[in-house]
Amino acid sequence: MQTQIGDKVRLKIPIHVNERGVVVDVTKRAILVEVAGNTLETKPEDFTNLSLAARKAWESMPDRRVGRPKGSFHCDRVSVTLRIDRELWDDFRRLEAEGAIQDRTATINALIREKTKKLKNEREVQWQSE
Repeated sequence: MQTQIGDKVRLKIPIHVNERGVVVDVTKRAILVEVAGNTLETKPEDFTNLSLAARKAWESMPDRRVGRPKGSFHCDRVSVTLRIDRELWDDFRRLEAEGAIQDRTATINALIREKTKKLKNEREVQWQSE
């Protein structure tokens, strides 16, 4: 397994130690990582690839339950598996890598919340007219 565009990383280089970034490009010469709006040219040994670690863990234990253990929740959420068109998901990940999407969960929650609110309002108008 190798580093991919969109991978989340934690830097080890002295000036940016422990800062988190996102891989924006992978070439034969270097890996470009965006950190706080700046793009850095790095090597694999300059960071810990958090996304790669997650992929490796998933490969070794694909049947493990997702999320935190029961009874240790930070907020009331449920894990959901979705089937999303590949092209749409690629666009989403590209926007995430570019920094347009900062938090996957918050972004998806906001989109679903917006659509749900709109549908509820439409139903209320429909019920009032009946």
